[in-house]
Amino acid sequence: MVKKRNGFTFSNGEEHLKTVTTDSFSPINKVLRYNSTPVETAASIKEQPEDILADSMIFQQKEAPPVWKRKRFHFIIGLSVGLLAAYGASTTPTAQTHLNDLHSYLALQIADMIPVTDIVDEIFGNLTNFFTPIPSSDQSFMPAIKYKEEMDLKPHYPVVLIPGIISSGLESWGTSEKSLRFFRKRMWGTTTMFRSVLLDKEIWTQHLKLDPVTGLDPEGIKIRAAQGLDAADYFVTGYWIWAKIIENLAFIGYDNNNMYLASYDWRLSFTNLQTRDKYFSKLQSIIEASRKTDDIPAVIVTHSMGSTMFPYFLRWVQDTNGGNGGSDWTEKHIASFVNIAGPMVGVPKALTAMLSGETRDTMSLGSFGAYLLEKFFSRRERANLMRTWGGASSMLPKGGDTIWGDSKHAPDDEKNSENHSYGNIISFTKKKENITSESSNQTEKVVDDDEVNSLSIENALDLLYQTSNAEYTQMLATNYSLGISVSKKELKKNNLDARKWSNPLESQLPIAPSMKIYCLYGVGLSTERSYYYTRAQDDEGNSGVKCDHDCELDVSLLFNGSDIKQEEFMDAVVKKSLNNNNQELPQPPPIYIDGAMHAPERGVQTGVRFTDGDGTVPVLSLGYMCAPSGGWTKHADLYNPGHSPVVLKEYVHEQSDSKLDVRGGSKAGDHVDILGNWEMTIVSNKGNNVTERIISNIESYVQKIHIEPKP
Repeated sequence: MVKKRNGFTFSNGEEHLKTVTTDSFSPINKVLRYNSTPVETAASIKEQPEDILADSMIFQQKEAPPVWKRKRFHFIIGLSVGLLAAYGASTTPTAQTHLNDLHSYLALQIADMIPVTDIVDEIFGNLTNFFTPIPSSDQSFMPAIKYKEEMDLKPHYPVVLIPGIISSGLESWGTSEKSLRFFRKRMWGTTTMFRSVLLDKEIWTQHLKLDPVTGLDPEGIKIRAAQGLDAADYFVTGYWIWAKIIENLAFIGYDNNNMYLASYDWRLSFTNLQTRDKYFSKLQSIIEASRKTDDIPAVIVTHSMGSTMFPYFLRWVQDTNGGNGGSDWTEKHIASFVNIAGPMVGVPKALTAMLSGETRDTMSLGSFGAYLLEKFFSRRERANLMRTWGGASSMLPKGGDTIWGDSKHAPDDEKNSENHSYGNIISFTKKKENITSESSNQTEKVVDDDEVNSLSIENALDLLYQTSNAEYTQMLATNYSLGISVSKKELKKNNLDARKWSNPLESQLPIAPSMKIYCLYGVGLSTERSYYYTRAQDDEGNSGVKCDHDCELDVSLLFNGSDIKQEEFMDAVVKKSLNNNNQELPQPPPIYIDGAMHAPERGVQTGVRFTDGDGTVPVLSLGYMCAPSGGWTKHADLYNPGHSPVVLKEYVHEQSDSKLDVRGGSKAGDHVDILGNWEMTIVSNKGNNVTERIISNIESYVQKIHIEPKP
């Protein structure tokens, strides 16, 4: 009978004797041997079977149990299922914030337990989709099923789809040692990206980061845009981008013979897109081939960044140093330019992303979510990565103070409002003096009234230039221009300058009176417009966290108490970033969005001030060029000399009745979800069904922008 052990003594009173063995076959040099008579040598005792069994069962070196047998794994899976159920039962912003924070934590915990293999990559990637219910209102092939017969919809124009920033999947084609295991896998999009970020963040960053000098691939890295319709149909399984448009066009008769998705590496500057990938040459060939085959001009459907890139292409294709297509190329080959949610004069969040690695998205995570993000992908790392992406900088605000306003006035300021003007796109804060409330767990902040601490867009861009490294400022100067021209003579000269082509306020559309321009975008969603910043040195000592200059500050210490102050956490994050002496990565300036500025009644949340828009782009940028009093209509002689007709149609965002429909439903106006809106039927020769509809105050905003044309 096998003897039981209680501690180091058997139940029958026998004592143990530790001896040392030199057995070279044993992985453990020291073992325990148990003898009933200690005076006898080990060699003279014949071990009983039960003794051998006891030794092997109790003292052998045990292997770690499989992942699925660990209690932590069972706990996390059970809690994840509960989270999904809770998610379906609640759509309140507060609940969603906490659920998302906890979901991120669980994902990191699971990733830490899972080995890095291709099989696990697929299992981990599809786990969420397995448990996620299909939204009840997410109907395939709608609205084509409903309107095909009623409106006699059928294929007519060839269609070219140009996606926006971060929409196209990016694949690794590198064959170096560090890239070989990612060969032809998506480093952006699909679940490979998520696993790589969680488990191999440094390797993933090396692959996605561009050379800061050339703006091209670093040595040993080769990332290319995925091709075909599936390059941007889904970001990951279940999260569609262009899939709705593709399936509806397919239902009325389109296929890959007359519908093309012109994916591209959105990290590259527009110049480098042609230099490395010959992207514009390929796009020109596709459009010309469809014209020769069907003798019908093409409809170009663009989204977001694709909308700002297409006017660049139209100038390139006519230029003798570009496509050399001649001055009438656009008139011959383009029937319609469908601009969906295009930030034609830029977007404020691009500025803060480059300046400090922050946007509304990072500020709305809450303390716990911000901690996770800072731990695994700090603001310094984010800013340095994005500054190498020349394509992202094409989204910086254009038109200067003329369009975006100054410290006293902005065209989209609310009437009779005493709030800070939107023209102060960045305002610095200071600690409020004479605080009377001692019970508040938030440091009270106010706007610093000193004029030097309120920056218009022109001053904010100067700040970006001054605080950036030489490589980034050189990239901006080489590829982009962010001003405004009001002289016909100057604009004609700019038509020969590639730096101006992506700015519709410094270049002209080609003379193409037959090309129709449709501007379609959503309104009614809170959209970031301006920001409240603070300097780390100004908040020194406010957080209550003491740390000398050379010490490492553990930001997790801030979570030991029950009262966590958002601004204290961010102070600690910045101090830790500033104490990093790594000189290989240029550091963003010691400023950051001040989360202590929080006044929802004034449209301010965690340091971000909101206005009307599609949730990403303010209505001022979405509509200025397209509004009746805007750039391409009232000032057509300057910016649209061919007087191409422009139709502006706004879609007010309407939330779906279904709580399971997290994408907004068939009437969504969100920046991305609008691609699933049911009203888009232009490409089927039914463009006359698209008529002007203005819901927002864009026309009144545009009328406040004073432009006096010059010869």
